[in-house]
Amino acid sequence: MRNSDIVDMVDDLLNSEGEVRIGNLIFDRSEIVKRLDPTAYRIMVNETIDAMIGDLQYDQDRLDPETDMAEHQEIQERIDELENAYL
Repeated sequence: MRNSDIVDMVDDLLNSEGEVRIGNLIFDRSEIVKRLDPTAYRIMVNETIDAMIGDLQYDQDRLDPETDMAEHQEIQERIDELENAYL
């Protein structure tokens, strides 16, 4: 998964409650957070990555390494990819 895919997921989550209207201006919630507190936004993205890695590790732990070797390896590759996606 690319960084841009994860960022899009976080943006979609933030924007799911709708736009923010101030007078005649309309803003996406994700843009507000990105511009006003880029550190908080980066933390949100990294927490999303952590949650995804945790879910994959849970799935991996439930596999039998001997009989499910291919699936185990595939999950490990996805974990490695996510670990390289931190902002």
